[in-house]
Amino acid sequence: MTRNTSLLLIIWNVLLTVLLVWALMRSPATTSSSTTNDMTIDEDGETDVVVPSVIRDSSALKDAKIAYFRMDTLQRKFELVKEKDNSFRNEGKRLEDNLKKELEKAQQRYEELMTKDHTYSTNEEKRRDEAELQQLAMRVQQLQAQGEDQLARLEASMLQEISDELKGFLEEYNKVAGFDYIFSVQNGGQVWVGNENLDITNDLVNGLNARHRARKGAKKK
Repeated sequence: MTRNTSLLLIIWNVLLTVLLVWALMRSPATTSSSTTNDMTIDEDGETDVVVPSVIRDSSALKDAKIAYFRMDTLQRKFELVKEKDNSFRNEGKRLEDNLKKELEKAQQRYEELMTKDHTYSTNEEKRRDEAELQQLAMRVQQLQAQGEDQLARLEASMLQEISDELKGFLEEYNKVAGFDYIFSVQNGGQVWVGNENLDITNDLVNGLNARHRARKGAKKK
């Protein structure tokens, strides 16, 4: 039942994908041209792709407002991530303990059946014992599959909650900040940061934790 994949690494992959898509949606749209390819059909019924002439105005990026945050730091300091990670681990431990208990009971019954003296057993009694052995194996396999499915659904739910929380906060935050692009970077990643003054990691950590604490406090009332 132990999972080898780190939950935080999975969280980073999901959130990075969400943020990149969000950044692309925030990019300025061109007003005088379209990037959609047109299709034409010749007399032979073959399709030719007609690529329109697109004016790429890279000068617009000169005044673009760009910021970034460090995902590694966010993973460590965002309290919701730590809480969900602990919840996931605890649930995994609970399911693993339950499976272990069932395995111990199945093993004990298996040994009883295997050491049973069938010298005077009828064929029907032998068939019943064999059927019980098969049921024991199926029961253990079923419990393991159910536990893995439960953990997978729990993991998906947690990742979605964290992703929605970060995306929602960034949208509110950027209503005031007004950045054109907000990038996620990590140590050893493919984005190199040249201007540390564009780092908004602390803003995100403080804001996310403040909102998370406020919501937890409201639920307790």
